[in-house]
Amino acid sequence: MATTPPTAPNPALARFPADVLEAFQRYRAKGDADAVEAVVIAAVIDYRPSSSRPAAAVTDATRLVEELEYDSVAVAELVFFLEDLFDVTLSNDDLAGVRTIADLRACVTCKLAVKARTA
Repeated sequence: MATTPPTAPNPALARFPADVLEAFQRYRAKGDADAVEAVVIAAVIDYRPSSSRPAAAVTDATRLVEELEYDSVAVAELVFFLEDLFDVTLSNDDLAGVRTIADLRACVTCKLAVKARTA
């Protein structure tokens, strides 16, 4: 019997694979930091500029600009997506040191931690 893929918990995630939808649901239900990381990685891959060559493997050390060929517009689109998805604001100061996927994940996770403490 085939299983039905989960319904996107957020319309912005409708085009993402089932494992990403499940990760986002885990974040929403339990605040699972590992789930946030999975969603950020999927977003980085999804928002990668179409002109970029396929990446062999995306790791924490993968650089957004140098390896994935992000430009300022692509970075802005990715940031806007993450802000809307997680209901956070990432300022220019927050993003100033972001160079790799690990940096971006840490930035989002930190903002979510601050949001949770003030809620």
